[in-house]
Amino acid sequence: MKKSLFLSLTVALFCVLITHNAFAAEKPLTLKMGHTGPVNSSLDVGLKNIAKEVQEKTGGSVVIQIYPQGQLGSEEVMLDSAITGTLDIAITSTPILANIKPEFNALSLPFLFKDVVDFFDIVTAEKFIGATSDLMKGKNLVLLGYPNALMRGLSNTKRNIRTPADMKGLKIRVMAGPLYTDMFNAMGATTSTLPFSELYSALQQGVVDGEDNHIYVMNIMKFMEVEKYHTVLNHTVQCNAFLVNEKVWNKLSADQRQIFKNALNNLVKVYLDMVKSDTEKAIQAAEKNRVNVINLSSAEGQAFKNAVQPVYAKYRKAIGDEFYNYVMSQVESHKK
Repeated sequence: MKKSLFLSLTVALFCVLITHNAFAAEKPLTLKMGHTGPVNSSLDVGLKNIAKEVQEKTGGSVVIQIYPQGQLGSEEVMLDSAITGTLDIAITSTPILANIKPEFNALSLPFLFKDVVDFFDIVTAEKFIGATSDLMKGKNLVLLGYPNALMRGLSNTKRNIRTPADMKGLKIRVMAGPLYTDMFNAMGATTSTLPFSELYSALQQGVVDGEDNHIYVMNIMKFMEVEKYHTVLNHTVQCNAFLVNEKVWNKLSADQRQIFKNALNNLVKVYLDMVKSDTEKAIQAAEKNRVNVINLSSAEGQAFKNAVQPVYAKYRKAIGDEFYNYVMSQVESHKK
């Protein structure tokens, strides 16, 4: 009787272990992921959360190795590597992605989204992810979603910026991609696309007068040591796409794929909490470093919105009416 009971318990325990480690029975699939965010930035921490959840939920059958801060190359290099298959997962900003699919310019259009909550409410919808993922067909990539988003502001070494007229004569470092250049030209500034790694010294030496970024980035990159003015302009959303090489994606089982998708969805609230905390810390750091933080009035903000209207006219053609109208319909529906 005791032997029979012991045998039954042993079999039951074995079944539990087999079920729990269903994925782990095979040799672990190790995937390389690259991004350009600083180590322990909100993007980096968010991606670590995704990697942890994927490894845990797949029973260790899928392991993601993260290479931050451009260790695997620039965004352009990593995007190309993901397309050719020499990199498994690339986290690429939508302006860079627009170089191969102009439709992605739509997500960076000036003053399109009210804030990051508004942005995530729209882009995390299953239909929206499906629509943007469809754009990757024929590019050897699968787009799973958007792991981060920051509203960009304007920091500079010269003066308070409250109107487009205040931008005249300033050279602003912007992200690569013609949309950002056109946006700031429309607001009255000239632009530079020098590498982000060279920005601190360029600000110090007066090669550029400022840069567009969230105040959180201004803080973690120590730009507050040289820049003493920050305008909460919120002119566009900095977001990155989570791109998986198609052949790698096809190696995953249906359950493993769903785990990836769930991990991205689960990240949103955690990420928004991180952004809120990081922003509060950055504002405190700005006070400590005697950085003048300018919050625009509604009328002042409208002046900038009016200035960039020609950008919409130009990029609607590049984006294409179908996708442009789709994005605008989603934004308008969300306002109701």
